[in-house]
Amino acid sequence: MPKFRKKPVQIEAMQWTEDMSMRELIDFTNGLVELDDVDRDFTVYDRLHDTWVKFEYGDWIVKGVQGEFYPCKPDIFAATYDPVEG
Repeated sequence: MPKFRKKPVQIEAMQWTEDMSMRELIDFTNGLVELDDVDRDFTVYDRLHDTWVKFEYGDWIVKGVQGEFYPCKPDIFAATYDPVEG
């Protein structure tokens, strides 16, 4: 079976934590989030797939190469992305 390596593409991402302000995430996603802190019901709009995707505290919100937003679990994020210096 052929194997493939993911191309090195720089992305922007924010980790959603309980001490982060909602405004930071709203600004990062250009308002494409729904945040209900009381019920801990959080969704981000994935415009490539025209759907709202749930996420939770600790998840990363990634801005993809086409400007789309999607959540990523911390372990998957750590296995997939390295910090870029500078």
